[in-house]
Amino acid sequence: MSDTLEYLRRIHDADRQAFEEVGKALPSVAEVVDAIAAKLRAGGRWFYVGAGTSGRMCVLDAAELPPTFGIAPDRVVALMAGGDKSLRLSIEEVEDDVDAGARDLKKRKLSDADAVVAVAASGTTPYVRSALQYAREKGALTVAIVCNPGTPIAEASDLALQLHTGSEVVNGSTRMKAGLAQKMVLTMLSTAVMERLGLVYDDEMVAMRPTNTKLRARAARIVSDVTGREKPEALALLESSKWDLPVSLVRGRFDCSVEEARERLERHRGSVREALEEPLP
Repeated sequence: MSDTLEYLRRIHDADRQAFEEVGKALPSVAEVVDAIAAKLRAGGRWFYVGAGTSGRMCVLDAAELPPTFGIAPDRVVALMAGGDKSLRLSIEEVEDDVDAGARDLKKRKLSDADAVVAVAASGTTPYVRSALQYAREKGALTVAIVCNPGTPIAEASDLALQLHTGSEVVNGSTRMKAGLAQKMVLTMLSTAVMERLGLVYDDEMVAMRPTNTKLRARAARIVSDVTGREKPEALALLESSKWDLPVSLVRGRFDCSVEEARERLERHRGSVREALEEPLP
C-alpha cells in the first residue's frame, strides 16, 4: 500500500507541473481566445487538428460545445488522424501520413475565414504538420498547442502555446501531464471563446440546448434567475418558444414575441449577452 501511495504522489506532483505551466501561458491563451473569437464572430469556423491522445481531447472538446453553448456543430470541428475509428482504437501509424491532415482540411473547404488549432505534445506529428502547412497556404489563422519548446509545429504557427511540461512519470507517455496540460488549455480556450461570443451571461450557459429532463430543469432555473420570472412562468416561456433558451430569455427580459426575440438575437449576431443587455427602444 505504501509503495502504491508513493507512486500516486509522484504522479500527482507531476500533474502540478502541468497546472503551473498552463498558468504561465495564460497571457498567450488570452491572445488566442481573442483571435479565434474574432474569426467565429465574422462567420468563420474553428478546426481542431490532432492525433492520438491530443486528437481524442480535441474531439471531446468540440463535441461538448453544441449542447453546452448552442453553437452549430459545423462551426467547431475536430479532425483526428485516422478518423472516428481512432477514437476507440489506438492506430498510431495513421499519424505518419504526411498528406492526410491537408486532405482532411481540403475536404472541409478551409478558407482564410477559418482558424486551425494544431495540438501535438511532441510538436512534430506529421498529420498535424500537414494540416498546419495547408492552413497557412489558405491564409487561415493557425495556432499551435505543444509541450516541447522550439518545435516545427510551433514555429510554423501564427500563435503558439508552448507548455514545457517536461518528462513524464512513465517516460514518453504524453497521455499523462502533457495531456493534462493540453486538456486544461482546450477547456479554457473553448469556454472563453464562447463567453466572448456572448453565449455565457452571468456565468450561466444561456444558449445551451435543453434536450433532456435534467437540462430542461436547468433551463427553467436559468430563465427564472436571469429574468426574475417565477418557475411556472419560466417553463411556459420555454414551452411556447419550443425550448429555445436564448429566445425564452429575451422574451422573459423584454416581454416580447418569439419573432421580436429572434430579431433582437439576429441583430446581435447570436450574442445572448448583448441581446439581453441592449436597452429598450
